[in-house]
Amino acid sequence: MNDPLLSVRDVSVEFKVTTGTWQRPKVLTAVDQVSLELRRGETLGVVGESGCGKSTLARAILGLVPLAGGSVWLDGKSVADQRDKRWWRRDIQIIFQDPLASLNPRMTVGEIIAEPLQTLMPELSRDDTKKRVRSMMERAGLSAGHVNRYPHEFSGGQCQRIGIARALVSEPRVVLCDEPVSALDVSIQAQIVNLLTDLQQEMGLALLFIAHDLAVVRHISRKVMVMYLGRAVEVADADVLYETPTHPYTRALLAAVPVPVPGRVRPETELVHGDVPSPLSPPSGCAFRTRCPKVIDRCSRERPELRRIDATMTACHRAGETDA
Repeated sequence: MNDPLLSVRDVSVEFKVTTGTWQRPKVLTAVDQVSLELRRGETLGVVGESGCGKSTLARAILGLVPLAGGSVWLDGKSVADQRDKRWWRRDIQIIFQDPLASLNPRMTVGEIIAEPLQTLMPELSRDDTKKRVRSMMERAGLSAGHVNRYPHEFSGGQCQRIGIARALVSEPRVVLCDEPVSALDVSIQAQIVNLLTDLQQEMGLALLFIAHDLAVVRHISRKVMVMYLGRAVEVADADVLYETPTHPYTRALLAAVPVPVPGRVRPETELVHGDVPSPLSPPSGCAFRTRCPKVIDRCSRERPELRRIDATMTACHRAGETDA
């Protein structure tokens, strides 16, 4: 009953990048030995700065980019060992960041939502497909009477509801949400998050929720994984991570969140300064050491691995110190 539905084990993703005409391609490690587990009805939030590998991790799970190492398991089956990938595509779907750009402007809403059924469930009759499309539209907060309209006739929030309906119409078990609310107004963000929560409870979905907004992640996620330069640096239950973060990068992310109390500011010492290092030439040892206020000599020599500190898994040499 408690076995993970989705298991990602030491997944790595690499790209070859050519920086000059006569230079040999360099290897860019976008995801570096990341592991996670996701159970039915559970939400795992993934946070980090742009370029930390969040979206690449989601695409690796979907099989849209090849793995340089590691494996992806769904319901105890290795995805790489399966010849017929249709069951996998049916069970894992994705909701994209840009609502309008993810929809084909030449297709009606009905055709867009029906497309996964035609591809993954060709045994359905035309009438059954239409019934499923209309039912899913209503569950996503759309009017079934708008089935023949085109994406440009809808607002951004409505387009994201169309994307959600398209992702869920085949009744998947795992949904990857790649920053699904970052392009929406704050009021619409809340509606979409509440919709996802309701549909998760109704359908028993497992959600991997990628976002920049830490408040949104805390609201929807039971567990949170923080990524930096392709690696997981801290993993914990949402309440534990937000109340007692152990990694300096996590503290910096939380310190950057505006405080909704007039006259109250967060300590300047918690803020992180500087830019993210290039993944083509990452720092030796701990990748965060060039921006870390707690750096020591060991950080440049030895890369920290995830280890347990109380209720948190953290990759920091100084985690657990009383003054760290």
